[in-house]
Amino acid sequence: MREPNNIRAISQTGITWMGMIFWPKSSRYVSDLTVASAIPEGITRVGVFVNQPLEEIANIAKTCRLDIIQLHGSETADYIRQLRPMLHDGCKIMKAISVSNADDIKKAADYDSATFPPIADFILFDTKCKTVGGSGRQFDWTVLDGYNGEMPFLLSGGIGPDDYERIASFHHPKMIGIDLNSRFELAPALKDAPTLSSFIKKFPPTHLHPPTPTYKKKLVMNKINELFANRGDKKLLSLYFCSGCPKLDCTGEVIKTMEHRGIDFIEVGIPFSDPMADGPVIQDAATTALRNGQTLKNLFAQLSAIKDEVSIPLILMGYLNPIMNYGYDAFFAECVKSGVSGVIIPDLPFKDYLDEIKPMADKYDIRVIMLITPETSEERIRFIDEHTDGFIYMVSSAATTGAQKSFDEAKQEYFRRINAMNLRNPRMIGFGISNKQTLESAQANAAGAIIGSKFVTLLKEADGDADKALDRLFAALAE
Repeated sequence: MREPNNIRAISQTGITWMGMIFWPKSSRYVSDLTVASAIPEGITRVGVFVNQPLEEIANIAKTCRLDIIQLHGSETADYIRQLRPMLHDGCKIMKAISVSNADDIKKAADYDSATFPPIADFILFDTKCKTVGGSGRQFDWTVLDGYNGEMPFLLSGGIGPDDYERIASFHHPKMIGIDLNSRFELAPALKDAPTLSSFIKKFPPTHLHPPTPTYKKKLVMNKINELFANRGDKKLLSLYFCSGCPKLDCTGEVIKTMEHRGIDFIEVGIPFSDPMADGPVIQDAATTALRNGQTLKNLFAQLSAIKDEVSIPLILMGYLNPIMNYGYDAFFAECVKSGVSGVIIPDLPFKDYLDEIKPMADKYDIRVIMLITPETSEERIRFIDEHTDGFIYMVSSAATTGAQKSFDEAKQEYFRRINAMNLRNPRMIGFGISNKQTLESAQANAAGAIIGSKFVTLLKEADGDADKALDRLFAALAE
């Protein structure tokens, strides 16, 4: 589609998706991006691209508010992995597969991955031709009987006004629609609205637009985003503890007990020999864990063992060196396998985050939570807010972790200043929360509070008995 008047006419025919081709070599090329505004709300906007630069696709997708990117060239699975995190939230990817025989159907498997996020969200089966673009010819639809992939697909390739009987008799559990294109055109990018309307009216709605099949890679919201989206007026409470402390094998039970006792999400510490942002309590816990033999590999094994028993978000908090040694890709892949939803890396330079960590984390749908302090500039805070997701960790002071009796006026002013910025991300306040006064102050100025040192101390005193430690913590927070 390219002509605004034609777009408006076609939108009345009963179609639910509308495509625009943004490939300059096409006779249907849309050079004026304002054309997209003619597509009414409620109709899915599809943008068609052919082997184009990732930045170009992402920019057009954002400008035109595309719902689906259709890739009609030789784009590889790795190309799509790089593209996905560059797209705006909610934008899905459809890969066109050219078909002439049964072997071509097998190519869909290259884009059908069990990892999260999926490589592609939909497949478009189209007729193979020598050049890119519609040929008006059909392929043998019976070869689709051999498609047993998980991704829903659209049927394309030369469907015309005289194909009602063939379409009506064709059924496949993964087919969610048909692509009506060149054989309904009066000229390139100009559709015959009366003919299209007459054709669509022949079909029961459930045949042309059946419910999207349930499949294994159905996109789900990250647990952190889901928690904040659904919290309502509730003030959240998160606790930190160091894995492997006070006992090597207590990690799983501590996590399960915290969820049972109503903790909203948990920061699980990765012990490190030089935790620069932590005070004496957490430093001592890290030392104990390391002496107990705790490693990052062992931590992932502990989390994997309980992931089916835990529903709240788990966030790993640790320093860059152990993660770098583990390997970024391997680290984030293990986060997914072990049920981790986010990570906090206090010593991660923001440039390294943008260049190396963010693309990898986005690939695996892991949130990287950034910290701000009273000394963080407004410019940097807004930059962090723009380039992160999940929540922002507001450190109550520029000092290291450790319990405090109260938050003075300077800290209160800091809280008010951040609130006045109207940031996109919710905030949690941590460092120094140990009693009723500091808890209520944090909850009054953010989405909730994070408690670390106080709980670590109580857990050690209770010799790893999380129930006893929580009893004492809740008592302290009431005082």
